[in-house]
Amino acid sequence: MGKFKYTETQTRKIISSYGGVESIIETPKGALKIELFEKWPFFRAIKEGKIEPLEFKVNDNRLLKRLQTQKGFPKLEEFLRVPPNQAHPHNKSIPADFDTVVSSEYFPKWFYCNNCERFNHLNKWWVEWKRIIQKHGGKAEMSDFIPPRCPYCYDKAKNTNKETGTRQRFFYDLEQVRFIMTAPTGEARDIPWEHWNKVVKKTKEQKDEGQNEDNLVFDWDNLCCDTPDFRYYKSKKFSDLAGIRIECRSCGSRKTLSGLFGLRIKVPNKVGIYFKPVLRTSNSCYYPILVSSIYLPTKRDIDIEDQKAIIEWKEEGEDLDFIYKALRKKYEKGKIEKFIQGEIDGKFEPETEYRLKEYNFITEPNRLNYPGKNSEDNNLVFDRIALENLNSYGLVNLTAIKRLKIATVQTAYTRQEPIDSDQFLSGETLEANIQPKYTSEDGNQTKYLPAIESFGEGIFVAFDDRRINEWLVKSFKNKSFSNRVKTLFDNSKINEMLSVQKKFQSERHLARFVLVHTFSHLLIKELEFLCGYPATSLNERLFVDEHNMLGVLIYTVAGTEGSYGGLVSQSTEQNFTRLLNSALYRATDCASDPICYNTEDGQGVGGLNMAACYSCTLVPENACEEFNSFLDRSLLIDSEYGFFKSNINT
Repeated sequence: MGKFKYTETQTRKIISSYGGVESIIETPKGALKIELFEKWPFFRAIKEGKIEPLEFKVNDNRLLKRLQTQKGFPKLEEFLRVPPNQAHPHNKSIPADFDTVVSSEYFPKWFYCNNCERFNHLNKWWVEWKRIIQKHGGKAEMSDFIPPRCPYCYDKAKNTNKETGTRQRFFYDLEQVRFIMTAPTGEARDIPWEHWNKVVKKTKEQKDEGQNEDNLVFDWDNLCCDTPDFRYYKSKKFSDLAGIRIECRSCGSRKTLSGLFGLRIKVPNKVGIYFKPVLRTSNSCYYPILVSSIYLPTKRDIDIEDQKAIIEWKEEGEDLDFIYKALRKKYEKGKIEKFIQGEIDGKFEPETEYRLKEYNFITEPNRLNYPGKNSEDNNLVFDRIALENLNSYGLVNLTAIKRLKIATVQTAYTRQEPIDSDQFLSGETLEANIQPKYTSEDGNQTKYLPAIESFGEGIFVAFDDRRINEWLVKSFKNKSFSNRVKTLFDNSKINEMLSVQKKFQSERHLARFVLVHTFSHLLIKELEFLCGYPATSLNERLFVDEHNMLGVLIYTVAGTEGSYGGLVSQSTEQNFTRLLNSALYRATDCASDPICYNTEDGQGVGGLNMAACYSCTLVPENACEEFNSFLDRSLLIDSEYGFFKSNINT
């Protein structure tokens, strides 16, 4: 990966809960920013006809239909699987196939040398590298400059070795600065380090404008001197930003990085947009907007190619009988008729409605024409486990998911704050402060979106809705229970993020969600403690709404630990009962109690958790759908109102 040299990377790093188009990934050759979809050699090869799109097509017509809305992607034709990015078996510095790679660029672009402490932009480092290499009679190749190396230290070593006959180290790799700046519009830039030593305090008039909380501004018209020669010094005494200073050897100006994170930087020609400095590894640098779907092997939807053919036939005046005769081997007549009548009308389908179809499919397969495990379409194979003892736990469904396929598509991304897919696809972000950026230069008019296909296994669990409703009616009469739920509900309504504000319409809905979500986290942690599965290899898919769904799928995908029958083996009633009992018992004893359990105002980001911390309930971020929010183990184990209070063996 990269324009001039190749670095092999896993596909899951390209599209994940923390990665995607325009994200920063750390590699052995430095920090790289993945470029827009159209800049990938893979995409160019498709556009030039070198690669057939169908070869990389991700088949999920149900998900395709969901995104083909007027406010979504009305011209969308295919999901294209992210290419393998495999290295050549005999030369790891080149790809196995130049047409099936993703492209990236170095970011941030400011580098310093740990040996001589010089500090400059990558372009200037390259110019100097070429000059020094040519000075010593060599040929400067870009591939030899990846990772970037210090030309000054190379020149010094060459001269010293020639003069003294000694042997000094030639190459010192440059190191990227850790800081970048991001804007709510989705842009990410280098901090203007060339102007850093000219940062000045605001005048009284500038402070009175009230546009910024910080009291420093950049002098965009001037550098510190005509020939700046920067050094990047790191103090051995101070570990904070005050211990890092940038100094110009030419004029002697110097300034530490103290106060960097308090700045809000207004860039010329960007009216009303303020950039915020952050660490390049910070979570706030990048939030992908992902849409995922469990493949359901039902009667097939009409393929995009056939949809185009039907539209063309209708424009040519052909009737239903003619079209059905042409496609009768693939579709029923009624399905074609519904399509012609406008069944695919471009209406937005919320995530809860979309997941309800998956929930119903797993809980009521016979009613929904599940083809069974002997079907030729084996992308979803499951067995419902007969329950006896687990009914006393309020569970009505335990299903071993022996095989499933999940398609994950990246539609866009944001910086500084996340937004959910419903906000994005419904168009609610038009009035929001945080603006999404598309993965493609064509925006929502693109024909292709990048996707990944994951195959794995899992355990599906559903609660008894009647038992939950009875428990809620009784528990809301308990003052402690109602106060805890009200605190979370109030905190969600005053949260800055619109997606959090609108997530729950009632305290009852919130309580249902917190119960199932916390239950999911306790199982994930117990699978790690009891069975040895790393929590990073597990994922949750929550099925919760106000009236119809109360379940969770915990799954793992191929290539991760526990993806070869390990999870399915825990889905027998005996094994799952043992797992659940151990999880509930462990939840009663947190290393941070009594502080964790007795919190009153909420804890975690935005106060969106109650009794939940990393010692008891929180899991790795890639395993959680909700950024480790809306958790409270007291709803499960409290001696007064806990849903499982009678099942805990103490």
